[in-house]
Amino acid sequence: MDWFVAAVIVAPAGYLFLTGSSWLIDYLVWVTVLNRGIRRYVDWLNGAFNAFSPISLTPLVVSGFVFLLVLRNYRTMPGYLQRIFGFFAAALALGFAVGIIRNQLAAVYALAEYIAPLSIMGCAAIANGNERILDRWVKSVGWAAVTVSLYGWYQYYTIPPWDAFWVRAVGFEGYLGQLRPTEMVVFSMMSERGVLAGFLGFAVIPMIISKRWRNTTGWVSVVIILATILLTFVRTTIITIGVATVMFPILNRGKNTIQLILLLCIAAIGGNFLLNRMPSSGKIGKRLSTISSITQDGSFKGRLQIANYGAGALLRNPLGTGLGSTGLAGRVNTGSVEAGAAIGDNGYFEILFSFGLLGGGFFFYGFYLIWKQVRLFEKLGIRTESLMMFKALFVTGAVALFAGNWLAGPSSVIFCIFAGFAAYPKPAMDRISQSWARRRKHQPAVPAAQV
Repeated sequence: MDWFVAAVIVAPAGYLFLTGSSWLIDYLVWVTVLNRGIRRYVDWLNGAFNAFSPISLTPLVVSGFVFLLVLRNYRTMPGYLQRIFGFFAAALALGFAVGIIRNQLAAVYALAEYIAPLSIMGCAAIANGNERILDRWVKSVGWAAVTVSLYGWYQYYTIPPWDAFWVRAVGFEGYLGQLRPTEMVVFSMMSERGVLAGFLGFAVIPMIISKRWRNTTGWVSVVIILATILLTFVRTTIITIGVATVMFPILNRGKNTIQLILLLCIAAIGGNFLLNRMPSSGKIGKRLSTISSITQDGSFKGRLQIANYGAGALLRNPLGTGLGSTGLAGRVNTGSVEAGAAIGDNGYFEILFSFGLLGGGFFFYGFYLIWKQVRLFEKLGIRTESLMMFKALFVTGAVALFAGNWLAGPSSVIFCIFAGFAAYPKPAMDRISQSWARRRKHQPAVPAAQV
């Protein structure tokens, strides 16, 4: 049954790839957010937990079609973009070479996890700055976020039997609370609460920043998503949203400053009002209150210890441990949900361990080149809203990496969409080129006697 369901999920992606449709990204978003929920329901029907269900692989297979679509159009990209993706490819090659020797099959899974977001970025680039496609993709992510949020509330109040079955099977009782209504931490259709919170956090940022990227229900959707994030008890996501909201006007000449200040004030008043009326408001409030003293928190101190350990371990082993040694991919070999958990609490070290010092350098340099290119566009007078949004997400993402590797998972989708559009704003580039051409055309010719 698992293979049949997986085939049904993947088949539409194959059709969208063959037709070269931009809807492939929309479909990938929905497969990404729904596949875990579908897998749990199928396992429950089968009466047995399948740790290696093919349904869990469907987002990676669909991402493979996105990768092939980008590969088919690779030569149409400008040279600077090909160079950027060349650095990413070099990082992946180094990490995979070490990983396939050390971690076997897990390296293949981890490779696919990194190719997926980079393929989304490439697909966004070959969209040639089509703003209608950008808006549709961002709103698809927004609708997906609302869907998993609503299911999260249903899960919180009812504890569906298929979700309870999965929690017991993977040994997450206690970590996710008690399997009783309003006493369990929400994870919705994601692999765990942190992944859910990260996806919702990045999805809601553009909706908060600009009316353009809110879906039909507007602020109602924003409130639903934010309320669901509170049910995950993940503080770093609240910090991430706050950083992005503050950094957007700072990085973009004060754009939307007044609106965002008013929004923060309303959010503070309204949030306190809603929090007092939410179930488990006492536990949520207690969790949020620790943000002000987070440097004294055990979780924060634990991350400092991880940083100290990681730095020494990398110096002793500059090649790293290869792809598949950390995160979810590590379970392919070990079958343990604990694999790579410690290093996974610091995204920078997880990436450096996966790619090694050289490969990690290539990986981060690729993102630096995108930032550098975006700054060049600004100097030329190109300041599209997608470019401004990317800058805020870039800085926010750099901070969020200290808490975990969001680049290899659902959280990266919205970032990679904006990264691709910011790296190649073709209509704006064409307007600049045409403007220069007109100037040269109307410049008076220099008399030969003056040459």
